[in-house]
Amino acid sequence: MRNGRPLFSTCFALLLAFGCLFPSRAVAQNIATAQLHGTVEDRTGAVIPNAVIVIADPSKGFSRETSSDAQGNYQLLLLPPGRYTVTVTAAGFAKLTETEVVLTVGEQAELTLPMAVGSVQAVTVSSGADIVETQRSSQSTTVDQQRIENLPINGRNYINFTLTNSQIARDAAPSIGAIPTSGLNFGGARARSNSINVDGVDVGDYISGGTRSTVSQDAVQEFQIVTNGFDAEYGRASGGVVNIVTKSGTNAAHASAFGFLRNRYIQATNPFSTVYQPAYTRVQAGFTVGGAIVPDRTYYFFSTEITRRQETGFSDIGANNFGLTNIDVSKFYGAPAGALHIQGTAQQAALLAAVPAATPGIQKYVALVGSSSSLALTGQNPLFLQPSIGAKNFVTSGQATPASFVPLNSLIGNFPISEKTEIYSLRLDHKLTANQQVFVRASVSPSLV
Repeated sequence: MRNGRPLFSTCFALLLAFGCLFPSRAVAQNIATAQLHGTVEDRTGAVIPNAVIVIADPSKGFSRETSSDAQGNYQLLLLPPGRYTVTVTAAGFAKLTETEVVLTVGEQAELTLPMAVGSVQAVTVSSGADIVETQRSSQSTTVDQQRIENLPINGRNYINFTLTNSQIARDAAPSIGAIPTSGLNFGGARARSNSINVDGVDVGDYISGGTRSTVSQDAVQEFQIVTNGFDAEYGRASGGVVNIVTKSGTNAAHASAFGFLRNRYIQATNPFSTVYQPAYTRVQAGFTVGGAIVPDRTYYFFSTEITRRQETGFSDIGANNFGLTNIDVSKFYGAPAGALHIQGTAQQAALLAAVPAATPGIQKYVALVGSSSSLALTGQNPLFLQPSIGAKNFVTSGQATPASFVPLNSLIGNFPISEKTEIYSLRLDHKLTANQQVFVRASVSPSLV
């Protein structure tokens, strides 16, 4: 490992410098961390000053130390979300150890630490600390790792776990343009009004409110849902906030893999299909791997996820000829009966049948109706209008239909749908000193549809 450290340090410095070339919008860093505060006291409730409090996560080599003040209060800020052990020592008191202290993203936790007089050497509490929050005014919930791993979800879009909060609904408003929104309504506010943060950085699009950066679902450690009453540090959001934290490596190496397959031979045929067993194959697969490059100092976590889709869509837009019928307009052009026809509704047919052939402007009306309906349906004007209007020209402007125009009569039956999307994410965490840490995360999401 000694020979590899200079090379890693160089690569890490280059990656950090590259990230500095493209800085993300500045956001208050504590939105991706947690806080722990409280009082150290004895069993009678009297406060204990100058007690030493150490919070540690041995799996990541993380620890932080503070002391209680004259009123017995302590405070630990900017703690990465995780599972901790809290140790308290004070002169004349037994050492206190609180295990399984779980801090979630954005949490402002309060934990009272009761110490026993030093007649015993140590007291260990392993049933989980009783953590409360008394100072935060915002209303929020946390989607933790257990829910992310066990709740069913279609499409593996972890943002949809936000819908487990009853105050949030899926946005049903139509998209404006090609840019999607966050797709979530917080308390009835439009989906463009939300803020999406990943690892303390705003990744929302200022125009649409959508998310511009993503990671695999298996790379998400947890996320916080803030519905209202949130602090000004969250910035421009007037709807709600989704605050996401990604996983980091630990001293122990871990890996996971998954794969999902749907195929036409192992599922029912779509009832709208016009053929038997239309093409349908959907594959989602991926893996994660994380561990320590230098134990207790440098960690990595890599995740990837792919989606491959070959499906069949169905359309009956042109079914039954849109209810249109042939209308004989021969008499308006002095042609033999049945020689000239246009497509129109039954009401138009009845109207034209009652109109005298010599009605002023009737030929222009017939040309307008005949050209519009025929161009829309078949992409061609009726044969008897082509010499004067043109085969593919609009009767009103004289302009030709664009090359990309698709006749409506062709939109019947099955059509193929394909998708090829990928997500790659790499996170590197490095402990500079006992009180200084830095991490860099890079994500790439290529997509071919």
